[in-house]
Amino acid sequence: MNKTLFSKSGLAFLVCMISWAAGLYFGHPSQAGAAVRCYTIGTSNVQVYSNTGLSKRYGAVYPSDEMTVSQVTDRYCKVTYPVARGRKTGYISRNKILTKTTGSSYRSRAKITTYRRANNKNAYGYIAKGDTVKVLGASGSYTQVKYPVSGGYKYAFIKTSDLNTYILPAAAAPSVIANGTYKIVSALNNNFVMDVNGASTADGANVQLYQDNGTNAQKFAITRQSDGSYMIQNVNSGKVLDCAGAGRINGTNIQQYTSNATAAQRWHITDAGNGTVTLTCRCNGLLADVSGGRSANGTNIQMYGANGSAAQKWKLVPVSASYTSTVTTTVRQRIVDYELSQLGIGDYRGNNNVPYNTWYYGRPVSTSGYAWCMAFQSYCANQMGVLNKAVPKTASCAAAVNWYKSRNQFQYAAYYGGSYTPKAGDLVFYYENGSFCHVGMVTAPSVNGYLQTVEGNVPCADGNYKVVQFTRNQKRTIRNRYVYGYGTPSY
Repeated sequence: MNKTLFSKSGLAFLVCMISWAAGLYFGHPSQAGAAVRCYTIGTSNVQVYSNTGLSKRYGAVYPSDEMTVSQVTDRYCKVTYPVARGRKTGYISRNKILTKTTGSSYRSRAKITTYRRANNKNAYGYIAKGDTVKVLGASGSYTQVKYPVSGGYKYAFIKTSDLNTYILPAAAAPSVIANGTYKIVSALNNNFVMDVNGASTADGANVQLYQDNGTNAQKFAITRQSDGSYMIQNVNSGKVLDCAGAGRINGTNIQQYTSNATAAQRWHITDAGNGTVTLTCRCNGLLADVSGGRSANGTNIQMYGANGSAAQKWKLVPVSASYTSTVTTTVRQRIVDYELSQLGIGDYRGNNNVPYNTWYYGRPVSTSGYAWCMAFQSYCANQMGVLNKAVPKTASCAAAVNWYKSRNQFQYAAYYGGSYTPKAGDLVFYYENGSFCHVGMVTAPSVNGYLQTVEGNVPCADGNYKVVQFTRNQKRTIRNRYVYGYGTPSY
C-alpha cells in the first residue's frame, strides 16, 4: 500500500472531498451529486460572495444567467455561473434561488410547461409525465418545483393550476353533499366536533376539536362550488375553513379566514366508509387531521397526508342554525363567495355561450342579443336557493330594477339623490343613455369611494367576456352618474 496516501496534505484533501460530497448528498434539498440548473427568482442582479458567510463580495449573477447549483443550505447556495471568460463559482443567498428548501414529492400525471420565473413569459422546459416532482413554495399564481432533466435537475416555476390538476394527488371520487348546515363530528369520539376557538370572529382564529356544546361556533354551512369542491363556512363568524398560507407540508394549520375564493379555502369531501368522510384541501391534497389522534378539548386540527386513521375521518350531521343577524350576514356572504368562485368563466369573443344563459334559456345560445350580466346574477341566486326570494329570475336589468322597486327594496345611488351605503350581497344597477345597461353584485364596503363588485359579461383584453371582480380603486365610484341604484335583497 502506498503510504503517501496518508500524508497530512493527502488526508486533508480526502476529508475535504468527503465533506464536499456529503454537502451535495445531504444538502437541503438533497442533490445526490447531480447538478441543478436554475435562474434567479427575481429580475435584478444578485450579489455573489466568495465565502459561506456571505461577507466577501465576489461578483454578480445577472437575471439572464443560467446557474448550476452544487450545494444548498437554509442560508446559502453554492453556484456556478457564466462570466466573460468561462464560468465562476461562488455563494449566493438561498432565497435568491429558492422559495423554500423543503417540500413534498409527487409523480406528475401529465406533461407540464415550466417557467424561469413566476410568470408565463419565459418557458424553461417541461416536466414529463411520470417525473417525480418536489413541490417547494408558492409565488402568486405559480409554484416553484424541482424536477429531473438529463444530467441532473432544474428549479423552475409551474402554474399552480397545473400543480393542482396534474401533480397533487387527485381526490378520490368526491361525495355530493347537500348544501346545508352541519356539525362536523370526529370519528375518534362522537362527543367531539370541529370548533372555532373561543367563538372568535377574527381572521386567523384557530380551528380545534372540542366537546359538542351546540353553539354556532361548532356549526358550518357547507356549499358546493362549480368545480365540485365545497366551501365550509362557520355559522358564528361567517369566516371559512382555510389552510394557513396555502401550506403544502404536514402540520400546516387549519384556521378560519375571510373568504377569498382561493384553493386554500376549497375542500373535497370524500366517502371514507361507515358514514364518515374525509376533508381534503384543494391547495395541497392534504387532509383535515386531529393532531396526535387525541380526542380532548383544544386538540389542534391540522393538515396531514392521508393515512386512513380515524383522526382524518368525520361525520357530517345536519343541524339547524340559530339564524341571528350574524347569520343573515353569512347568507349574504355565501352568495358573494359563490359568485367569486365563478371568476374567469366567460364566452368566446362575446358570443354569449355561457352556462348562465344555457340555464336561463334552457338551451345553448351563441349569438348577439343575449347579454348575460343579469342572467349570471339569477343563476347564482338559484345555486344558493334564493332565486325569486332575494334575486328575480330575469335576464333584464330593467325588469330586475322594477322587481326590487315593487318590493320597496330599491335604493337610489348618490348621483340620483340617494344616501344609501351599499353592502355585500346588494345588486348595483348601472344606467347609461336612457336605459339600464349592466348589473353587478357588491362584495364588500366601498374603498376610497370605489365600488367593490363581481360582475358577469365584462369585456376583457383577450376579446372574451367574463366574470370579473373589481377591487379597491377600480372601475367606478359610488357617486358616478353611471351608478343608478341598488337592489337590497332580503336574504
